[in-house]
Amino acid sequence: MTQKQSGMTLIELLIGMLLSLFLIAGMSQIFMQSQKNFALERNLSDMTEDAIFVLDLLSKSLSLAGYSSDGKMDLFLTETQADAKLMNSTIIFNQSEYIHGVNDELIYRFKITSATDLKNSLCTEPLDFTANDIIKVRIYEDKDGDGVPVFYCKVKQTSVTDSFNAKPLISQVEKLEFRYGVQNKNDVNNPSDDTFYYAKSADIDDWKNVFAVKVFLVMRSADNNLTSAKMKYTIENTSYTASDNRLYHVFSKTIYLQALAQ
Repeated sequence: MTQKQSGMTLIELLIGMLLSLFLIAGMSQIFMQSQKNFALERNLSDMTEDAIFVLDLLSKSLSLAGYSSDGKMDLFLTETQADAKLMNSTIIFNQSEYIHGVNDELIYRFKITSATDLKNSLCTEPLDFTANDIIKVRIYEDKDGDGVPVFYCKVKQTSVTDSFNAKPLISQVEKLEFRYGVQNKNDVNNPSDDTFYYAKSADIDDWKNVFAVKVFLVMRSADNNLTSAKMKYTIENTSYTASDNRLYHVFSKTIYLQALAQ
């Protein structure tokens, strides 16, 4: 007696294929979401590491602002527009000023008396040690040739006729903002007044009263299309909206200057 053979019907086959498609689609969604989460975490980690590196380096560097082993601040002479032009800046120092800036750019200067004075400063690797030279360092953000926002530093040494080329430190710096801590020395009726406030550059009358710098560093992710909507970020109650779908994060640090205590 011949045994009848049976197999899947066409309907069963179609149902099986449909279930397989649903399963593959679900697994693809999980894989794509996993890849997106990995990209988010990787970009955020890179942004954080870069910001911490630069803020720590800037903190060490600004500790030299106004430094002079003999404490003679009068050696920091008044500069000219030609001096500012060498640094591609409009900032001009008055005598005894060791720090000056605008809201998105900062320049400081110090005197070197030994080669070790250059160890903690930004952008000073090309310098040759010359005793009693005045070193001027400019910190700012600008676009590179590919349109990527970059954190730059630029240095000038008094024994050298020109300034060195700008040195890129990290890329993807969307915005760099400075606020300046100022000691309140304007009250003649209360000369012991030791209060202070943080101000924008336009509100500072005497830069010799600046005792601290608050740095706001806005980092953006290297990868685009990581967010479904354009991110917003805030710096001191001012809100900004991104122009793309990258990650954005604001890092800040307050750096106290040592020269004021001299």
